[in-house]
Amino acid sequence: MINNENCVLPSGLVTCFIGDRELRILDIASDRISLRLNEDIGGIASILVAFYVFSENRYEEIVINDFKLLNKENTEFYKIYRFEINDKYYSNNVKKILNNYSKYVTLKTFGSESEFSQEMVNYPSQEDYKFYSFFDDMKREWMKDIYYEDYDDTVLSSVDYAVSLHNDNMYKKYLALGIDKFLDYYIDEIYIGNHPLFKNKISRIYIGNEFCHNLFPDIDMLLKIMDKAVYEGIEVTLSFTYLRDCLINKTKADIDEIYSWCVKNNKNIELVINDWGMLNLIEYKDDYITPVLGVLLNKRKKDPRIKYKNGYKNHKDLMADNSLNSETYSQFLNKLLIKRYEYESCGYKMNIAKGKHSIHIPYYVTNTSQFCPLYAMCTNMDRGNQMLVINCPKYCSDYAFAYPKHLKMAGIYNSLFSFDDTLLKEFYLLKDYVDNGIDRIVFNFM
Repeated sequence: MINNENCVLPSGLVTCFIGDRELRILDIASDRISLRLNEDIGGIASILVAFYVFSENRYEEIVINDFKLLNKENTEFYKIYRFEINDKYYSNNVKKILNNYSKYVTLKTFGSESEFSQEMVNYPSQEDYKFYSFFDDMKREWMKDIYYEDYDDTVLSSVDYAVSLHNDNMYKKYLALGIDKFLDYYIDEIYIGNHPLFKNKISRIYIGNEFCHNLFPDIDMLLKIMDKAVYEGIEVTLSFTYLRDCLINKTKADIDEIYSWCVKNNKNIELVINDWGMLNLIEYKDDYITPVLGVLLNKRKKDPRIKYKNGYKNHKDLMADNSLNSETYSQFLNKLLIKRYEYESCGYKMNIAKGKHSIHIPYYVTNTSQFCPLYAMCTNMDRGNQMLVINCPKYCSDYAFAYPKHLKMAGIYNSLFSFDDTLLKEFYLLKDYVDNGIDRIVFNFM
């Protein structure tokens, strides 16, 4: 337990003001307080102390008028004022904050993460012990009972539909089947059934992986896929991920080959960038290659556990915006010729920036790493012993990390993904996105 005498608390839990000046609390007790100042203050009329209320996610402000200056101490760099406080509300709040902080420290030190979360934010820790046995069982369960109660084709008449090809199996399947049979194949694979959204004609394919450099197709296969897309009358978007120093020359060579293909076929394509260095590699190629802002650069908080955060329900509107909603930032991107942004449906309502943009469903990434945890687990039996993988054996074609059922998460290759069925169930939320700038839906099957 934390002693009630001479306790030091984090400034986020309790802070102090004299007039309009916020002061550092050096120690606090139920009948006194010590403050640090950089210069003397004369004529102190009152002291305001603000205590964080754990259960309500707010601050309780106490204005103290009954106090006595016990002493002042001068040091080389600052001054210390010690006050005696005679205020029952202050005393009660000090005891309460000390007890809450004591509980917090004890849970953090001796409890498990889920026990800590259950006590602090009502997280259902007992559900963390329930897992799916097989990846297919997981997908089947996630897709069960997904449908629209109301659906209106005319609402989405201006929307284009795209599908993301982001691993070796998808590249080969598309080359073998063509876009219509490929879509039928994956609708069966993910158990989506007769959902009306998947009955629309695909007009664009995304080729490549935004998260893992080892899952981008080799140049020969890439050009074959692009050739087939042209033959089928399908538009092309290429997805690139981060740009490592050791991959710059290879990526540059691939971009040059892609540009030559565009010139030869007189075909414009989009290129998703997730690293600002990619802009240098496509410089002077904007007559055929249009840059698009990828989801790794479209930064926002995304996690199925975010609903357990203190204050989440009361501040969803603050999460709806990100840097793309800044006029200054959007003007900066416009100067870079980036006018389309890739969004992911991630469990809460987003404010879409001005312009015409894309939204990926039903998966969104929560974490990604250049050093693959799945490779580390398969080779070292230690997911923390990670390294940069260049010649990858593609363990991700056979294995994935399992997570508790209730989180709807899976660790796939070097990333952690969560499943969000919001836009597959709530048609009028999708309509709202379309009304506010979404003109493309990208299906990102796993």
